[in-house]
Amino acid sequence: MTDSKSQTRKLWLNTLMGSRIRISTPGSETDNRFTVIEYVEPGHSPPPIFTRHEFVEVFCVIDGTLTFQFQDATRFTLSAGESVTCPSFKPHSFWNETDTPVTALLICTPAGLDQFFVESDELLKNKSKDTDTASEASYQSAMKALRDKYGLEHVGTAPEQ
Repeated sequence: MTDSKSQTRKLWLNTLMGSRIRISTPGSETDNRFTVIEYVEPGHSPPPIFTRHEFVEVFCVIDGTLTFQFQDATRFTLSAGESVTCPSFKPHSFWNETDTPVTALLICTPAGLDQFFVESDELLKNKSKDTDTASEASYQSAMKALRDKYGLEHVGTAPEQ
C-alpha cells in the first residue's frame, strides 16, 4: 500500500449532514468493484432527503441504533450486528434518533461513493471559508453537479421525525 493510500484511510471526512466517514477500502484498490466506508452518525441527527443512486449499498451497524426508511414504507431500526441492503434506485433515508453516535460500515458496489465523499468534503471545507450569499448558490450548484456526477438523486423531502 502506498503512503498516500495509507494517509487517505486515516482521514476522517465530514458530510453535509454532519456525519463523519473514513474510507476503509477505496474503490481504487478493488478495480472500482466496491468500496467500504466507516460511517459515524452523531446523536439526534436529522434525516436526509430521500435519495436513490445507481449503486447497491449495504449498511452494517457496528454500534448503536440507526433508524432507516425506504420511501413510501414504514421506518425501522437497525441495532449492532444488523444490516440492510439498499438496491440501486430504491430511495431511502437514515438517521440517529438516540443520544449515542451510531457506527456503521457501508459497502457499496460498484465503488464511487468513496470519491463522492472525498470531493464533497473538499467543497464543505471551501464553503466554510466563505460566508458570501452568492457563494451559497455556487456551493449548492456544485453539490448538485457532484451528486449528478456520482449518480445520487434527491427524490423526496426528508422523512418526518
